[in-house]
Amino acid sequence: MRNYYSAPSLVDISITNRCNLKCDYCYASSSPFETKNEEMDLNHLNNLFQDLDDMNVHRISLTGGEPFIRDDFFEILSATQKYKFAKIINSNGILISDKIASKLSKFDFDRICITLDGSCPEVHDIIRGHGSFKKTIKGIKNLQKYNLPVSTLFTLNKTNVNDLINTIKLNELLGITYMTVMVVCPTGRASDGSILADKNNWYPMFLNLSEMKSRGDIKLNFKIIPPNESPVFWLYYFPLEHYNRLDLLSVWDQDLNLTDIHTKEREISCQAGVKACSIAYNGDVFGCDLMMGIDQFRAGNIKSTSIKEIWNESSVFNKLRNISFDNINGKCGSCSHKWCGGGCRSSAFNLTNSIYGSDNSCFFEESVANG
Repeated sequence: MRNYYSAPSLVDISITNRCNLKCDYCYASSSPFETKNEEMDLNHLNNLFQDLDDMNVHRISLTGGEPFIRDDFFEILSATQKYKFAKIINSNGILISDKIASKLSKFDFDRICITLDGSCPEVHDIIRGHGSFKKTIKGIKNLQKYNLPVSTLFTLNKTNVNDLINTIKLNELLGITYMTVMVVCPTGRASDGSILADKNNWYPMFLNLSEMKSRGDIKLNFKIIPPNESPVFWLYYFPLEHYNRLDLLSVWDQDLNLTDIHTKEREISCQAGVKACSIAYNGDVFGCDLMMGIDQFRAGNIKSTSIKEIWNESSVFNKLRNISFDNINGKCGSCSHKWCGGGCRSSAFNLTNSIYGSDNSCFFEESVANG
């Protein structure tokens, strides 16, 4: 069994599956048509926050759906205030009026992360809905008016991959200091993989980004996170190898030893149930938010079982922790680049119907797999 944390370092908590948008790639398949039936109530959440604090969880995020759609959002946020864990709020920004931003300024939290998926309505609105870009920008400015710690999230997919650099520039113009790029995972509405960016777009984009970082042209704090929230080596390595620019790996703080990159083996890189977990709006517990709604990954429910008991005793988490590289089949199992660790298990499950399958969202699987 892989070593796992005595408590998850990060817990994503979906407080609702209701949303005012219906984005193409949403892992939770949230929409305006969801109801508040089965949502964890304030009592459930109070007990959960206490348990997470007792376990010494480092950070939680309040997410959805759209968290601000809950009438009792500020009661929920208030319930977190006495606990020492870091607090992050994830939102699309649309409901953040001047009044909401002013009220938020009275609370203690570490960051509010707003999804901004393009530099203009022509890109952002295709993914997230007509008129959403303008409303999201307004929400960001309302937060900035009260000097709140706002960052942005850009979910990389085939629609917006070529707009990434323009979106970085927009963030800098807005005065944003922290931006995260999350590579879309084939789960939820994106489970068929049709929205994934392809390598013909990603290769030149990543080279351009790497050169910009090496010259200091990107001023904000900027990072790219693969679906399993671990440094998945192919996302960085193969584009730069293609252009014979592996020297640029260092600008991404990659600790890859190029002398043993083809022979070194490491543990499965998926951190679901190892150092992180996610809790769905109805109290179901999963290894990560990308596994939400998949019955085979459901580890328990906090309405009937404590999160501590689920973390320590769930057979689902034990299964995730017991995966080794020897278990992985398909192209990932025969790939000579074993440092990768097999990618995202949710992606593999959705694309192969097996937790032990290949993560075929890897742009480079055909060129790196043997046989």
